[in-house]
Amino acid sequence: MDAATTLRRIETLLDHVRAVDTRRYETRATDSILREHIPEIEKLLASTFATLAAIAERYTASAAQPSTLDDALTLDGDFAAHVDALMQAEDAASRVADIAVVARMELAHRHLRLQQMPLGADSWDYIAVTSSIRRRVLKSVTAIQTAIRRHEGLNDEDSWFRSELDHSLEVRRVYAAFRRRLQLDRPPSRAEMYTRLRLVGTSIAILVGKDIYEHLRVTDRQMIRALQAKVINWLRKDPTTSGRFPARAGEHIWQDVAACADLLMQVNHRTELRDHDVAALEALADALRRNAPPAECRVRLAALEGADEKLDQFIRSSDEPTDALTKLVPRLLAGTRRPTW
Repeated sequence: MDAATTLRRIETLLDHVRAVDTRRYETRATDSILREHIPEIEKLLASTFATLAAIAERYTASAAQPSTLDDALTLDGDFAAHVDALMQAEDAASRVADIAVVARMELAHRHLRLQQMPLGADSWDYIAVTSSIRRRVLKSVTAIQTAIRRHEGLNDEDSWFRSELDHSLEVRRVYAAFRRRLQLDRPPSRAEMYTRLRLVGTSIAILVGKDIYEHLRVTDRQMIRALQAKVINWLRKDPTTSGRFPARAGEHIWQDVAACADLLMQVNHRTELRDHDVAALEALADALRRNAPPAECRVRLAALEGADEKLDQFIRSSDEPTDALTKLVPRLLAGTRRPTW
């Protein structure tokens, strides 16, 4: 199987995995998942295993250097981190082969977990496993696609491959935009409760419709869907009997909205984001110290979108950096750095 054939086969597999949408099953009963969703995951896995086996065989034979697999596997137990590390291997052929081998091992483990689901498993239990399978297929196959293109000297600018840091940054930006849209700093009065909660419902629908939603942690997705159900049920209440919507219940839901939005920002605790933010804040602090041109400061600021609400205000402002920003950055840096002990 030559490189062109391999890449066409990968494109077919990517079309297959992108067609698998775990979101549609979040509001369905378990029997629907067992009847419709699990068979499509089984088909995806079968196609993936066959493709990975062919790729591993071809590129293991053409590798110029010994496998780096043993070194990569000593990093930690995170599959995505293994793949990101393997993408840095010097020999592109061994990089492709090693990712294929690691992916087959990981997906076999996830497949076994799916086959051994307990009898009492609910919809979210299944989605937790199937969405992890989908993410891992997409991660490994896009990594292999990018590695093959680089190995063959082809353009990889339109690659779907994203590092875990790329995904985490996008998730954080999406969560920050979600919070801004809700105007959490201005709780609604009873008179405007309907309008504001309708905005919450619309904002959740927009969030669920984004491609990055499939990469959110299932606990976040479950929380978002539970909030969505509460909002929809409240909006469907018939106000004709009392002349108004149940305001007290609306206030309680708004408190749930604020709590959910706050919990989503725990994304900032991810290791890759903390390490990124320390470096970005240090670069911003240096630029401010040097009285760097505003354009440079804006570039440094943009890398931190979603990390802090006050920082986001500076990002959205057209004003030049101020003393307030100069004072804010060291405080954020001190709170972001992890202890060295």
